[in-house]
Amino acid sequence: MAQKGVKMGLLGPNIKAMKTKKDVEGLINVLKYKDLAVRRLAAGALGELGDTRAVEPLAQALKDKDTWLRWCAAEALGEIGDTSAVEPLAQALKDKWNSVRQAAALALGKIGNKGAVDPLIWALRDKDESVRRCAAEALSKIGDERAVKYLIEAMKGQRLGGSRVKRLGP
Repeated sequence: MAQKGVKMGLLGPNIKAMKTKKDVEGLINVLKYKDLAVRRLAAGALGELGDTRAVEPLAQALKDKDTWLRWCAAEALGEIGDTSAVEPLAQALKDKWNSVRQAAALALGKIGNKGAVDPLIWALRDKDESVRRCAAEALSKIGDERAVKYLIEAMKGQRLGGSRVKRLGP
């Protein structure tokens, strides 16, 4: 059965057609579709379209039970780049899956809002090295001086796995 406002193909929602037509509302509706793979594709398409109407539905998807949908939602929010996604992405830095925490950190770096600095500094202490590296990369993109001492501390403590931190500052 078709969901209201969803362009259907032979095998379910036609994500490609919806993306081509820039059907943001239809793609938002697909985020609630029964098939997880289709929901993930819809999240990616929303990120590619970059429409801020998708921010709140994607922020809700960050709380979904499906790990990969949460990951796709975080990536999409980073692509959209709207500052209203900072708080939900900061919360996603506490996700139980490191892949979601990594995507959230990188998305925060893409958004570049200084409101993400404190949660990203906290993420420099994450138990997973790849999350720590993503947080360091995000902090370097934001370029806030508050992060410098924490990045130096993380490098000294080898919590960044020997990776170099990119240039800080504007």
